Amino acid sequence: MFATETAGSAHGQRRLVATIAGTVVALDAATKAIAAHALAGRGVVNLLGGRFHLELYRNFAGPGNVLPGHPVLVSVLSLIAVALIVVAAWLVRTTSYAVAIGLLLGGGIGNLLDRLLGAPGPLRGGVIDWIKLTLSGGSLNLADLAINAAVITVRSEEHTSELQSLRHL
Repeated sequence: MFATETAGSAHGQRRLVATIAGTVVALDAATKAIAAHALAGRGVVNLLGGRFHLELYRNFAGPGNVLPGHPVLVSVLSLIAVALIVVAAWLVRTTSYAVAIGLLLGGGIGNLLDRLLGAPGPLRGGVIDWIKLTLSGGSLNLADLAINAAVITVRSEEHTSELQSLRHL
């Protein structure tokens, strides 16, 4: 993909991580605010002939609703995850991984802010989700999309590296 080193590599890569993370956090917060205002009390809003849906939902149970009834635990685990991502950001050396870590950090912070600052109170807040790709599936938000994009970026980089290794055989 684009696993290039840049001049002033470590500093430049960390700046890229911070820029991407900050952009994701800002866009996530803006889209959540718009969704909370525009979708409150509306139920499911069908778009594109019912192929795409919007619905306001507050997730207190973590990804995939794996820890229902434990919002404080989910918040603490989220804090730990964001801290570990920050450590990874400090160690990143390539542009592709800087992009991935920036997306991951921005998504993590975006959802963590909802948990820390949202109702009913600190460490008990629910993440605002508003995108439903299918009526039977879960919901997500821009932060979740950034996290998924980070995974795709890493997998793409790994696949590219594997292909380059095979060419050298």
